[in-house]
Amino acid sequence: MAAKHKNDIMDDLLKGTSEDAGHEGSSLAKLIHRAEKASTAKHSPESRSCPNPPKVPPSGDSKKKSTHYLSGEIFADLDDARDKINELVQPRLKSRVSKSRIVDQALRMILKEFEEKGEKSHLIKEILKGIRQK
Repeated sequence: MAAKHKNDIMDDLLKGTSEDAGHEGSSLAKLIHRAEKASTAKHSPESRSCPNPPKVPPSGDSKKKSTHYLSGEIFADLDDARDKINELVQPRLKSRVSKSRIVDQALRMILKEFEEKGEKSHLIKEILKGIRQK
């Protein structure tokens, strides 16, 4: 049996060297077009009954991904806190305890206190203490 030569479609398209590149390019364009149609169909009202709907937080709140830098000490403390909380909750709830949930709740508490006390809040005091030390 002779080995079949397999063309690299992208290489052929970029170099423009293959005679079949036009045909393969149109096949690629058709494939992309079908993928775009499928993608837009997923977001149409008819697709709401799909078997794997996108995850929505149980509370109904929308979540946003955010990146913040933490000191190494706080990062380790966060892991320890998650482990200690997991020891305190029922086994069926352990999977719901996450570092994100801990951070979210801690920030809610801190921001609520800041809203109530303003410049007398622990948040302001700690920020000013940290700035003055530098």
